[in-house]
Amino acid sequence: MPQSLEDIVDAIVAKYPDYAPDAYFFMTQALDASVKRFRKPDNNPHLSAEELYLGFCAMALEEYGPMASLVLEHWGITDSEDVGALVYNLIEFGVFGRRSGDRREQFRSLPPLRKLLDEPFVPTKKHA
Repeated sequence: MPQSLEDIVDAIVAKYPDYAPDAYFFMTQALDASVKRFRKPDNNPHLSAEELYLGFCAMALEEYGPMASLVLEHWGITDSEDVGALVYNLIEFGVFGRRSGDRREQFRSLPPLRKLLDEPFVPTKKHA
């Protein structure tokens, strides 16, 4: 009998307690939204680390607006490497798949999370 996502997330959090369960549920939703956002002409659902990360950030902004970085921080997510850790924890437990060239390190050099989430809400200075 296949395990439910809730059971799998409970097992992940038991092994990797740095992230809240909600972070994993959000990541699964973000993957689905990102596949649609970055739909490829050949309908290949595989995403690069950058596509998944940018899709994750876009969904956080859509869902939480100016509170996005605070919500993610509450879940233990403060940078792109945390997003990569969520992805690879889900891969380890069979929720996500991966290709041979995929590596956790690909999440290291991505734009800062706070910049992507907070910058849209920083007021711009008006020149007098």
